[in-house]
Amino acid sequence: MTADASVTARDHAALCDVSRYALLPVPPPDGWPEPEPLAESLPDVAQFDLELMPESFRPLVKDVAERMQVPLDFPAVAAIATLAGVTNRRAVIQPKRNDHTWTVVPNLWSGIVAPPGMLKSPVLSCMTQPARAIECEWRKAHEDANREYKNAQEMHELRLAAWKELFKAAAKDKSKEQPTKPESTLLQPVLRRLITSDPTFEKLHELLSENQAGLFQIRDELTGWLAGLERQGREQERAFFLECWSGDAAHTIDRIGRGSVFVPHACVSLFGGIQPARLRSYLADALKDGPSNDGLMQRFQLMVWPDIPQGWQYVDRKPDTDALERTAEVYRRIAALEATNPLRLQFDDAAQALFEQWLPDLERRIREDDLAPAMQAHLAKYRSLMPSLALLFALADGHSDYVPLIHARLACDWCDYLETHANRVYAAQTRPEHHSAIALSKRLAKGWKREEGLFTVRDVYRSGWTALDSPDAARGALMVLEEYGWVRRETDAQNPGRPSETYRINPKIGGTHAVK
Repeated sequence: MTADASVTARDHAALCDVSRYALLPVPPPDGWPEPEPLAESLPDVAQFDLELMPESFRPLVKDVAERMQVPLDFPAVAAIATLAGVTNRRAVIQPKRNDHTWTVVPNLWSGIVAPPGMLKSPVLSCMTQPARAIECEWRKAHEDANREYKNAQEMHELRLAAWKELFKAAAKDKSKEQPTKPESTLLQPVLRRLITSDPTFEKLHELLSENQAGLFQIRDELTGWLAGLERQGREQERAFFLECWSGDAAHTIDRIGRGSVFVPHACVSLFGGIQPARLRSYLADALKDGPSNDGLMQRFQLMVWPDIPQGWQYVDRKPDTDALERTAEVYRRIAALEATNPLRLQFDDAAQALFEQWLPDLERRIREDDLAPAMQAHLAKYRSLMPSLALLFALADGHSDYVPLIHARLACDWCDYLETHANRVYAAQTRPEHHSAIALSKRLAKGWKREEGLFTVRDVYRSGWTALDSPDAARGALMVLEEYGWVRRETDAQNPGRPSETYRINPKIGGTHAVK
């Protein structure tokens, strides 16, 4: 039997299965309950306040949010993520006054959670443009240096060829003094890198060996990156990224044919966007006990999921070039720092006192029994988040010798703000079947299968919809929809004892039954 014939046979079987139930009497509309609305059951999140940003970034964040009509959270997180990516190992902070063994590298993993079409990509592109401009400058400088290197290399080869002729002549004539071999001290210039997007594991390792400050990886969609790490055979790559999060772990790859590549400090900052449905789908598997529950998601400390404002205004004005240049100047100043001798900052006296009060409070909360395991693991990462943010804010506002109290307070406020978003992220996976039911209810409200009045579980998962693309996800969603009066499982007249996979749609469902 051919593949096409097999598909036809399966479709015919499914049609026959539905037709069997179609012979049953259709309940009148009055016999159905009014469908209950399915609400998005997500915790509230704190609204972003522009005062949370360092002063040097506020004008640009405000300008982008107003021009693109997006929440302030979008450009704010993008700005801080880019700041972390530019800084990486160019500066570190020692959180405790006397314990010099604990230093924190301010590289961060960040993400924006929002439905498709909410301008995540344009915001990401706009806010990372100054960092991309720095890399363009580096590429231009490398091209010029490489051109000079090639010219000098050609001149050296000409001198070497002339020396060889003179050497041969001197060797034949013993009376002649042998000429001195021309020496070459030329080193081929290495391209400085700041940003990468989709490197292979081996190439990323090579780039890190050449760029000791670390790299800023920008992914327009984090879904592809996360899915790639889940594939069989990518376990080593996943472990490598887990090490890159700390920004301070040494890593060596030994290969036959390629030799050994050593990275003294594997450091990567990461930033991208992700859709809520895809995040839920990933979390449903990643936070179960198993290989994927290794703390990868908890490393996304700057993950925000803001509410999308209902109001919208048409705004058409020129970008604030002064604000963009002010932010770009901050990035250029920090990018000029040498990673071989990074800045090492500490809190000033007032900021140190605040940290010594904040850290014990955090440690007590982490040890409370009422916290979910995923949230406990997430808050544990705040030990490094608070000093990292304080350092980044201080650098942004021009401090290079200490971290003042104002920036330590900002960092604490950011931790409070980000915790509300973390609560929303982890709450999204507590009842994945509820969110799958919401996704299916939207299809039903728009008229899917309304004419037939019946559909099977197979009809649902074979449609390939997000959060409904497996038999288990479809069945879980239908159990919820049956509880809320949207559908009713049909009885198999021929096999009463057989569990039914066919559902009848509540005829009262209409376009007004939307998710609240």
